This record gives sequence, C-alpha cells and structure tokens, in this order.
Amino acid sequence: MIPEQATAQRFGHFTPHAVMPRPMPMPRPEPRPIPPGPRPIPPRPLPPPPHPYPHPYPYPRPYPVPFHPYPVPFPYAYHPFVPYVWGPTWYPVGFFMATLTTAAIVISVENNQYNYDDGVYYVKESDGYKVVPAPLGATISELPKGYVTVNVSGTDYYYYGGAYYAKDTSKYKVVNAPVGAVVSHLPEGAEEKTIDGQKYMIYNNVYYQPISKDGQDSYVVVQGK
Repeated sequence: MIPEQATAQRFGHFTPHAVMPRPMPMPRPEPRPIPPGPRPIPPRPLPPPPHPYPHPYPYPRPYPVPFHPYPVPFPYAYHPFVPYVWGPTWYPVGFFMATLTTAAIVISVENNQYNYDDGVYYVKESDGYKVVPAPLGATISELPKGYVTVNVSGTDYYYYGGAYYAKDTSKYKVVNAPVGAVVSHLPEGAEEKTIDGQKYMIYNNVYYQPISKDGQDSYVVVQGK
C-alpha cells in the first residue's frame, strides 16, 4: 500500500468524488405584449330593486287601500269579512230543515206563504223547509231578540239577520235597506266585490261599503234593494 493512502485511511481522509456540474436555469418566457388602447372596464353590478312599499312591512298587505267613491264621514280600514250568527235559532239563507218548531207561524205576503220563526223565514218544500231572505212587506208583531236600532236621517230602523224593519202602527214591517244605515255585522252569504277599485259587500242585492266607525269594523249601505 502506498504510504499516503495508508495515512489517509488511518486519519479518516478520503479522496473527494468528482463534483457534478449544476444544471443551467431555463430561460423565462417573455411577457405577452399589452395591446395598445384603453383597458376594458368590467360591468358594475346592478343595484337591488326598490322596495315595493316606502317603508318595509313584516308581512305583505292583503289589498291596496282603495278609493272612497261614496262620501262617508268615517275613515276606512280594510278588514276581512267574518259572517255573524245571531243565535242558536238563526240560520243562513239556503239552510234546510226537516221540521220547524211549534213557535213557527205562517205569514202571507202577496199571495205567497212563508213560515216565520224567531227572525228567520222559510218556504215549504216537498221534504222540509228552506231558509229564504226576509220578504219585503212581511209583518211581524214582535222583533226577534238581538235586533239593533239604526237611525237614518231621523228615522229608526230595526236590523236583524240582514233584514230591516220599520214600525208600522203596532207591528213591524220588512222594508228596503235604507241608504246610509251603518251596521256592524253581515250574515253568512255576503260576497265581496271590487268595483272601480272600491271594495263592497253584497248581501240580498244590497251593496255595503266597509268602514271603521268608533274603532269598530262596520258596513254602510250605499245602494239599497
């Protein structure tokens, strides 16, 4: 062994390996040329659509506030129609009964026969009795319980179950609905109708305009039968 190699092994020295050459870096691509002229501006997002009401509401209004074609001295506030029941012995028009109570009486109006019982009028059918609107001209000796007095232009009328009565000597006669009469309740069978943007309730061919009187939902007669 050569002495130099023995000395190198003894003291831990080794012959260095050959150094590999470092790879040359790749050339970077040249940037793309910017075309002449102004750069395009991206479109701006559209603003949100305006709110349908000037002040947001927690729920949508059922209908827009209509116009008053009839001059009434009361403010208007829309309210949904809720039919009224005048008591356990009152029935709406069209209701059918197989029999009547012993308190029912027969009333004749223009050669037509009706059965009357506590504010309700019936006509006889083959298998029973059907409720009909109060016939004009029908006369009763006592008003049904639960009637209300309505004063129109100094005249008192008595309202019950959609019918209007006027004093006739010692009795009470069914009359046309007086224009201007204000009532708080309408019976089942009243229908809502919009005419020229105004809402009306129609019952037995009588037109009512919904109003608010003394903070209570009411109806005023604008066209009688």
